[in-house]
Amino acid sequence: MAYHSTKRGRSAHRAAPSEQPPQRRTRTGRSTRTMAAATLTAVATVAAAAGVVATAAATPPPAGPGSGGPNPDGTGGETATVKSHIAALYRQASELTQAYDAAQEQASRLTIAVQHSQSALRAAGDDYQRRRAELGAIAADQYRTGGIDQRLALMLADDPDTFLGNAAMAARLSDEQRREIAEAVECQRRLLELQRAAGDQLADLARTRDTVARSRQAVTDQLRRAQTLLDTLSAPQRHAVAAADLGPETSGYTGEHVDPATLAHSAPPASGRARAAIEAALADLGKPYIFGAEGPDAFDCSGLIQHVWRQAGVELPRTSSEQAEAGQHVPLSDIQPGDLVIYYSGRNHIGMYIGDGKIIHAPHPGTQVRISPLMSMPVNTVVRV
Repeated sequence: MAYHSTKRGRSAHRAAPSEQPPQRRTRTGRSTRTMAAATLTAVATVAAAAGVVATAAATPPPAGPGSGGPNPDGTGGETATVKSHIAALYRQASELTQAYDAAQEQASRLTIAVQHSQSALRAAGDDYQRRRAELGAIAADQYRTGGIDQRLALMLADDPDTFLGNAAMAARLSDEQRREIAEAVECQRRLLELQRAAGDQLADLARTRDTVARSRQAVTDQLRRAQTLLDTLSAPQRHAVAAADLGPETSGYTGEHVDPATLAHSAPPASGRARAAIEAALADLGKPYIFGAEGPDAFDCSGLIQHVWRQAGVELPRTSSEQAEAGQHVPLSDIQPGDLVIYYSGRNHIGMYIGDGKIIHAPHPGTQVRISPLMSMPVNTVVRV
């Protein structure tokens, strides 16, 4: 069961001109400073998660009979200990994948912001050059009529207000000339501000791209370690690992509890957008899990949820932790088909409830989009969008 790693594919549903645009559930118009803060958060998340994963991965399962390691006679003796260790690696890789997704999304936003700022910078530069040419004409006119102070030629230097505040020089100018000079000064200030902002955005983008590269490498490293352990198992054991979900959290977090049998007849059937999202998800059954993928041919857990709700006309955030805040929190006992189910204390896995005590989700590398029991993992939050 080999894992796969590909570049993150975009599968955003593009509405035809006659279609209504998807309902937006995410914030728009973030400032450069907000994006910079998000970048630093992503860096910290990746660094922290990478430390946890590296620690776990560096701790091998104990050797010996019944311990999960090789027996003294050298034969393979893998047990539930090895399988539990692989599941832990997958859980930690899932956390890193969400950090990767967040950094990748941040890089996309910053790329658009940089493009906009560069366009504004070019327009401001053209305006500045035009006004500077007009000031040259004013300087030439003043020189012919009395030789105005040479600071007029230097007025677009560091302190142009010195010129405008000089009453003697101002008296030589017409109202129109003073207005043109004031506009040129303001144009220069705006140009300098845009240059600084563009520089900040480019620096943020460079840091974010570095975060993307490091988080991608961290995930790849953990999946390689998991694959190495998988290769020590027999074919039936590998099949068992693939059939399992991510399992319980080693920290002891148990989450919310409900008896699935009580849910079978309590929830109304899905309708409207929830029904459309469920149908879209069922159409994706069997497609492979690939970290960072958003479809249409492969998914990670949050990429699947974002994709199927987009088909239903709702735009959700990219990561499971963000999706956990994208709607109304409801008690697990009141869950309905179409609700999002976020798992683990770190909110690093997500599925969608489809009724009858089951979810549909993209579990982990080496698996495909599938249906699993609602309570197969510790439930953190249920969200209705």
